[in-house]
This record gives sequence, C-alpha cells and structure tokens, in this order.
Amino acid sequence: MISFMNGKSPFDEAEEKLEQGINPHDPKVKLKMQGPIMSWQDGLFLLVLIGLVVGGYYYYQYIKKNGADTFTRCDALYTSAAADDSFFAKAEACYDSTWELSFVSDSLELLRQERLGYIDSLRTLQKDIFALADASFKANDTAAAFAALKEYKGPNLLVFKSDIEAWNSWMALLPKD
Repeated sequence: MISFMNGKSPFDEAEEKLEQGINPHDPKVKLKMQGPIMSWQDGLFLLVLIGLVVGGYYYYQYIKKNGADTFTRCDALYTSAAADDSFFAKAEACYDSTWELSFVSDSLELLRQERLGYIDSLRTLQKDIFALADASFKANDTAAAFAALKEYKGPNLLVFKSDIEAWNSWMALLPKD
C-alpha cells in the first residue's frame, strides 16, 4: 500500500549500509528517506476509505432512526386499540410492514413478536367462536350460537369477506339484553 521512491524500501537501504560496513541499528546513523512515504494514489485510496466509513456510519444512523420512527407509529396504533378495537387491524398491518426494515433492535423485535402474537391470538379466538357459531347455526341450535357470539367481546379481526359478512349478520340477529 505504501510506496517508496525508486522502488527502494528502507530495508533495502539498511542492507546497503550493512554491506558498506555501517551498522544501521546504531542510533547515531540515520537512514535518509529518499522521497514521500505515500503517493497520490495512496492518499486518494485513504480518502475513499474514510468516505466509505463515514458514509456507512451516517447510513446506519438513518436506518436506525427510520426503524425507530416506524415502531413509534405502530406503538401509537396499538395503544389506540385499547380505546377503539378497529385499530388492531391497522396496528397489525403496521407491525407487518416492519419486517422489511433493514435494522431492528432486539428489544423492538421482541415487542413486534409479542404484539403480533397478541393480535393473532385475538383473531384465533374469534375464528374459534365463529366456527362454533357456524356449526351451531348449521345444526339449527340458535341458542348455542347466540351464547357463543355473546361470549366474544373483542375486535372483529376476521380476514375473509364472507366470514365478516356472516359475523356481522349474526351480530345483528343477536338479541339485546
């Protein structure tokens, strides 16, 4: 990497001094430098290397900030879901979008998995109640179907349009207490 004038290195010069009978390790004897230590190509390479390191650092900071901002939006949607159940689907979509982020810290990864797991658990519970109510309606047991529907108090997280329509029609038929 470091180049020397005339293709000579200080080691070559030390060998020449030894051949002449001069001890190069003697502190009184100084080896003279024949030219600059670095050429302009070496300097340019170092500048490019420094630019890559600094650019990589700023890119990493940008990616980290972008990920933190995305998780902040998702957290706001998730906490809003406590007051309005319709935000669970939006929070799920937001947390699903975080899989494409370039950088996610371990703590944010655990938070994402926990919240997506909770939303998935709510969806699974609703699917189970939907299946129970559907089977009860098909068996002409409306009392069991209405009991199953009254049992579920969570948000509507069904995915398929036909399931959503059936769920909404059953909830409309549900007797008010």
